Amino acid sequence: MKWGGQEINKTYSWYRVISILWIVIIALQWVNFTESMWFMQTTTLVAVTLISIAAISALPLPNVWSWTLKFLAVVISWWIVLIAYEVYVPTGNFFPDQLIGMAAYLSPYIWFSLVTWGLFELIWRLVRERLHILMLLGVIMIAFTILDSFTPYKCWHNVAWTVFAGLGWLSSHHFRKYQLKYPLGWKSLRRQPIKVLLNVSVIVACVILIGISVPSVTPLLTDPYTAWKNRGGGEGGSSAKVTASNTEGIQYIAPENVVSGYSRDDSTLGEGFEFLYSPVMSIQTPIRSYWRGETRRIYTGAGWDSLEQEKRGYMLHSGASTGEMVTEEFPKIKTQRVEQIVTMETDRPYPVLFGAYTIRSVEIIKKEDEDIPAPQLRWASREAELHFGDSDLALLDSSEANIYPKRYKVVSDVPLIPLEEVQKASYEDLYSNTQNSDYLQIPNTFPQRVKDLAEEVTASGATPYKKMELLQSYLRQNYEYTNKPDLSRKQSEDFVDGFLFEIKQGYCDYYSTAMVMMARSLGIPARWVKGYAPGTLPASDFMQQRMTTSESGSYRVNNADSHSWAELYFGEYGWITFEATPGFDAPLLYWDEDGSVVSSGADQQLDELETGEFQEFAWLNSTVLRTITIISIIIVVLAAAYWLRSAIYFGIFRLRKGRSLTPGEKAVYETMRVVHRLKRRGLSRNDSETLRESFNRWRIEKPELSAMLDSLLAQFERASYSHYSFTTQQWRDVQTLSRQIFKVTRKRVEKK
Repeated sequence: MKWGGQEINKTYSWYRVISILWIVIIALQWVNFTESMWFMQTTTLVAVTLISIAAISALPLPNVWSWTLKFLAVVISWWIVLIAYEVYVPTGNFFPDQLIGMAAYLSPYIWFSLVTWGLFELIWRLVRERLHILMLLGVIMIAFTILDSFTPYKCWHNVAWTVFAGLGWLSSHHFRKYQLKYPLGWKSLRRQPIKVLLNVSVIVACVILIGISVPSVTPLLTDPYTAWKNRGGGEGGSSAKVTASNTEGIQYIAPENVVSGYSRDDSTLGEGFEFLYSPVMSIQTPIRSYWRGETRRIYTGAGWDSLEQEKRGYMLHSGASTGEMVTEEFPKIKTQRVEQIVTMETDRPYPVLFGAYTIRSVEIIKKEDEDIPAPQLRWASREAELHFGDSDLALLDSSEANIYPKRYKVVSDVPLIPLEEVQKASYEDLYSNTQNSDYLQIPNTFPQRVKDLAEEVTASGATPYKKMELLQSYLRQNYEYTNKPDLSRKQSEDFVDGFLFEIKQGYCDYYSTAMVMMARSLGIPARWVKGYAPGTLPASDFMQQRMTTSESGSYRVNNADSHSWAELYFGEYGWITFEATPGFDAPLLYWDEDGSVVSSGADQQLDELETGEFQEFAWLNSTVLRTITIISIIIVVLAAAYWLRSAIYFGIFRLRKGRSLTPGEKAVYETMRVVHRLKRRGLSRNDSETLRESFNRWRIEKPELSAMLDSLLAQFERASYSHYSFTTQQWRDVQTLSRQIFKVTRKRVEKK
């Protein structure tokens, strides 16, 4: 089969199309599996890339055209998906402004898309035989069964679809082999397509129905893996604990699978986890903030003690807009009142309501048609925590009054930190009459070398605040961030000691706990806080923020944003957030001497990066880039046209005839092209001469062409007059002769 003068893979058939369809169905099962772990834009981009690449692969195109269209399809997919999900907001001309702007937002999405493309090509080109198909299906089935057994994800739907596609693929492969081996039998079989399809469908349906209809049966014997994991008293993969219940009293069971999210049990810290990107809430707010949940005060050496041990002094709150919370007053701190609208995007209940520090009031927002009483809330003023329900068992209560609110408004008084003042304040200024000695709690077994390290790191700090700045910088700069720390390095029984001196890597719980305990060892009251990082803005809001320096917008918070940090007490200046975890920047507000409010965070660093590091490329504006790119494209097109000149030449003749040229016709046209080229290079030819007469005369004029002209003439006459078919190899020989003649005559012309 030929297209545009180029040969197309002769294996193209119905089987090529149907096998691609089966591959896509199997691949989409993995795309479906990743929906709960990836961003929605990532999952969509992978699916669009897969389908577009598969569709182009199914077309009968030459390799050059196929690869070109695939590349264009992938780029267009990036552009459409990133704009649709507001990851990138297009500005300026499509070329080059939008393409350059989009390039800045491609990572990490581009890698998922390219890996999908590569895996599809690999499977499609390598999985050809029945054994290959069976091996691929076996690997996929084993992977899905492992994931279904040892993770919270249910994969039986994916398994069912994989079995369906696998059986279809094997059936298609069988019929293709039958077609090639018994062509006459295949022609007869094609006359009864409905009968064949019906038989195959019945067999496949029976296999799948039997598989999905088998009832769940408790195993008579415990499998070795579960037995080994449960050897210590039921802490293995089969164990679970009740974390919450829905309004119908059905309990949510949390398998012992560690993923990121708001933790309920902080008694033992340090285990590695996987990032989970499922949504938690969106927060409409004028400023960025950490969305504060709970605090912990009592450190045990392994983690933080529970609320039952710490105790709280609660005040009941009805969730109505009337009345403000009673909070601690700090005379040397001004505040800025901030209103936030929190919309929960998960059905999971939480023990607290989230908001910026410090919450002053809360209002539950209900829909017009909702007739649900406001839930009971408990306000712990000293810890500035707003607990959900009228007791610690509220999460297990299915009554309407204890339905976790889907939407609520929080009003917070955010502290404005007078940085220069607090930096100058001494120990005596801050802690002469402190009432927070319980925030200096340190276990008796706390290692001395941790205290010594804190003293050493902060020795040059003249005041408590400057010491804490030094400690914060030390932790951020000297330890590696990872969600899977190497716990085999740990020898110490103390969590902080093991982190600082042995593991030397970890995530936010490691850094924040170390910050709190090292601060306490220096006599500075501190508490551990958990909640969520600010989250991310949609691209449209982010672009608005970059242009106006405003932080307002609707922040999207997911489980991967769960976070912990330290709050340190500075007397009449109150509690101030310190962020020891590298890669995170606490969004604080500072009160300047001239009365202005300055926001901290990563934006300032980004501005410096844009104005500093890339200053040298300022001349490379869009006009220059457009000109350079257009010139480059013209050069590439001209080079491609020269390289493909033979294909273009014969493609024109093909369009004229309305069909593909035979090898003999190509040989005739190629010979006449040689004649015209030689005439331009000084060899004359009369219109009345035959080709043999012209070649005989040219042999005399150009003896060096004699052998080549004889061979070319013989091929021309064979193609024009012989009753034998002219083969493709003979056509290749004509091409070789023409190139040799052009090369020799060109050298002669250059010498003259």
